[in-house]
Amino acid sequence: MPEIRSRNIIDGTGKPGFAGSIHLSQARIAQVATAETTAGMTAGTPAAGTTRAGAPAVDLDGYTVMPGLIDAHSHLASVIQPHGSPPQALAVLAAEIFRNLDTALDEGFTTVRELSGLDGGAVQAAAKGLIRAPRILPSGPMISQSCGHGDWRPGFGHGPWQEQWPGLMQGSVLVDGTSEALRAARMALRDGATQIKVAISGGFSSDCDELDDVQFTVDELRAIVGAAHGQHKYVTAHAHHSESVQLGISAGVECFEHATFADAKTLGLVRERGAAIVATLWVVKHLQEPAVLAGVRPRLRDAAQRALSAMTSMVQQAVELGITVGSGSDMTGPGQSGRGQEIVVRSSVTDPLEAISAATGQNAKILRIADQTGTLAAGLLADFIVLDGDPVKEPEILGDADRIRLVVQAGEVSKNTLPEPLANKISRLLAENLQAAPAG
Repeated sequence: MPEIRSRNIIDGTGKPGFAGSIHLSQARIAQVATAETTAGMTAGTPAAGTTRAGAPAVDLDGYTVMPGLIDAHSHLASVIQPHGSPPQALAVLAAEIFRNLDTALDEGFTTVRELSGLDGGAVQAAAKGLIRAPRILPSGPMISQSCGHGDWRPGFGHGPWQEQWPGLMQGSVLVDGTSEALRAARMALRDGATQIKVAISGGFSSDCDELDDVQFTVDELRAIVGAAHGQHKYVTAHAHHSESVQLGISAGVECFEHATFADAKTLGLVRERGAAIVATLWVVKHLQEPAVLAGVRPRLRDAAQRALSAMTSMVQQAVELGITVGSGSDMTGPGQSGRGQEIVVRSSVTDPLEAISAATGQNAKILRIADQTGTLAAGLLADFIVLDGDPVKEPEILGDADRIRLVVQAGEVSKNTLPEPLANKISRLLAENLQAAPAG
């Protein structure tokens, strides 16, 4: 089995980095070994470039190897403003979306959970290799009530919300009543949703609601949760404040996005029910910038100014309580870049190893794919990235695509900017590994 060796392997579990090697078998990891058990890394072993058994090896001394990153809160298809923008050709919208996907992969994200918009058609295109993209877990449209967080219609606009391009994206669907909620959830599942996204509080970017509004009735939410559970899937909810999180808990929602102003009592309920939270620290930090803050509705500016300190405190309390707290960028618009800044900000709120674990192993657990990816462990997919430096000492590396030198997705090279001849050597090793017969 070929080996990838490094003196700094971070496995995504929250443990410190270690010297060792990753043994590959086609698209999967066969073994992760420490230096003490790795052939060729101690004195008296075979020459560099081979293992004790003569299998090929590549030594990445000076680089860090870690799992491919996971963005648990992405909006890669949200490339236009909800209203007030001139119409664009469908081809332009598709190109913008595909560019976002391409950039995310270059930034080390091998998996994304798309939380409102991207259609199953784009997922199929990625799976067929027609576009460069991370592995995509789509939600379909975010389910919103009328006058809810997903209702982008201008004032007195009473027609249906038309932000949809079948085969490409649909940002939200408006429902009222349990029968409409149930049908919307079932239609999203029919179109390939791996989870359902609902909005149960107001938001900073929506127009017709207040941030502290509570949206949907418990019966409407239970209908959506029941549809998801019927197909062994789950519901995640946009929820900024305690009352909305508590409503979601009572309806069986298993994950909460943002939870910005959730108090200690609410976090206790989240822990008790075994639910998870996905923090979006970078976007609330971004809200503090004067130019961004000026664009927030005047009545929400005070909450926007408090959002970073509130979410910082929430994350610290939730981690202390043992709640699974994931990591999401919540980026929108065309030309999305710097997705890893979420991890950089999280590193200053907790610590770099926790932030890395949130964006890898913890996110995989929330997305229910921990048996496939998220950590470096035997049997999982060979999703890993190679960094020019140590992200524990320099967390900002994770926000700099130029320092993410190698991206490998399911054993296949997606990006390789390592210096030659190292770049050629590892590309050749991985290509030969994919073509080899499975080990054992």
